[in-house]
Amino acid sequence: MAFREQFVNIDGQWAYIGQPKKSNGYGVIFLGGSMAFVSNNSSDWHEDLNKKALFHSLLEEGYTIGYSNAHGANFGNDKALQDIKNLHKYMVEETVINFSVHLFAISMGGLLALRLMRNVDFVQSVAFSQPLLNVKEQRKYENDYIKRNNLDMDDPTGHAIALSHEIDYSTVDAYIDKTFALEKLALALIPCKIWHSTGDENVPVEINALPFVELRIKHKLQIALEVAPGVGHDKNGACYSDHKGIIQFFHQNEK
Repeated sequence: MAFREQFVNIDGQWAYIGQPKKSNGYGVIFLGGSMAFVSNNSSDWHEDLNKKALFHSLLEEGYTIGYSNAHGANFGNDKALQDIKNLHKYMVEETVINFSVHLFAISMGGLLALRLMRNVDFVQSVAFSQPLLNVKEQRKYENDYIKRNNLDMDDPTGHAIALSHEIDYSTVDAYIDKTFALEKLALALIPCKIWHSTGDENVPVEINALPFVELRIKHKLQIALEVAPGVGHDKNGACYSDHKGIIQFFHQNEK
């Protein structure tokens, strides 16, 4: 099936727009991980065959795709939040899709998805791939690893959040508690499904996906989890290669 691809600059951030030959009316906005980028002619999803394959499957199914550079490794900051609002507005106005769109969030993009779920009114559903969801525990996990292995590093996640969110490092503990409290962010009334793995040592399922799932089950909110045994972080696209399952999840939440 033929489709149209373009790279556009939206308020200072490059974005990829993929349009199918025949639209099903829905859009999917992608939220990238720590290595995410969109330039004037490419993106990290175009330069990885496994990721590009998901783009193509969604386009063939009639979905319009949007993917913003969103200030790169943004840790879900306010600038990225605005970038996605801008992208959504552009997609609705220029590609004539429905107001409500699906989100597909990978790794760090999970944080931006959580904030979008609580701050905008256009999210239809969210599919997560090996997402970072629990900043407080993820930070502790990394710092414990650094200490245990005598690595010459000092709280990388804490410093990265302070930098990306433009706050003083001395306030980062309180900021994380206020901005990324999983007990609040997890409870948005939006259908979610997570694809994760037992072999992910970068963003472990035990401290990210599982607490999120438990909270949603406790509050009787729609959630599904698929866990691949022994697969590492972003290993050969294992947690986003289930194209049929991802498309099925989106379709189930379009009724």
